[in-house]
Amino acid sequence: MLKLIKDKMWNTDEIVSSRNFILLREERSQFQGLRNENFVEIHLKASAFKGENDTYKFSVDITSFKQSNANGMFKWVGDLHELREKIVFSLDENGQLGKIHNLEDIQMKWKHLKPKIFLRHKDEKYKNLLISGVEALLQDDERLSATLRYSMPYLLLFPGIHNNEFKKNEVIKGYREIPNFIAAKNIPIITDEVFKETEDGKYEINVTGRIDEEHFEQNKVTAMLRILKNRPRVPTIVELKYLEKYLLEDWPWSSQSMCMSLVQIPGSLYYEEKNILKMITI
Repeated sequence: MLKLIKDKMWNTDEIVSSRNFILLREERSQFQGLRNENFVEIHLKASAFKGENDTYKFSVDITSFKQSNANGMFKWVGDLHELREKIVFSLDENGQLGKIHNLEDIQMKWKHLKPKIFLRHKDEKYKNLLISGVEALLQDDERLSATLRYSMPYLLLFPGIHNNEFKKNEVIKGYREIPNFIAAKNIPIITDEVFKETEDGKYEINVTGRIDEEHFEQNKVTAMLRILKNRPRVPTIVELKYLEKYLLEDWPWSSQSMCMSLVQIPGSLYYEEKNILKMITI
């Protein structure tokens, strides 16, 4: 069982573990006639340390951020990334990113960054809306946690699978989200997670996902697309292909992990994303 690996690592001294990772991210999208792509390279350090009452906190420090695209919304991503240069948090009951403990530090960073952001984007039509959105997010710690929980690199570092007591080839149900989809709050994803031991004594977890149709706001997506395309019968049903893979040697982090997703609305939208997280030695 995977729980045996977890217990071995968890009962240690004050500093549980500190590791360096590199995240390689590819994004390709097309909406009607508009096409775009972006490639990101992020170097980060993840640390676990013991807090009060034998509770644990985690820190993810981004030491380097590079991306190929500095246009449109990608420009905003690049300009705002320093707000998450250091995130200190504890895990929730599912083993995923939970309460953020350095929110005041992040808010102070935003106070100094906001004037620069305003100047960089002063000619953009929706700058005030986006700036007010960032401020609202930073005033609500639960909302900020929910926003980061299924984003990269936090999903691949803390997917909530390391806490499970897996048995070989047994399928365990899980949950993911793709946030901020067209007109909808997110795409909720139901996952099937399977654990197996490899021939070289390592451990592997494979995750596949499908849309949670009962909780997906398909009606809002349908309404928005029909307005944008000005066609009452335009196809609007969202299709999803979703896959995660984890290679573990010990807990709490995978030595390598990958997440791939493809979201399509035939004839309207195509969005492909691939994230590879690798542990590196420096």
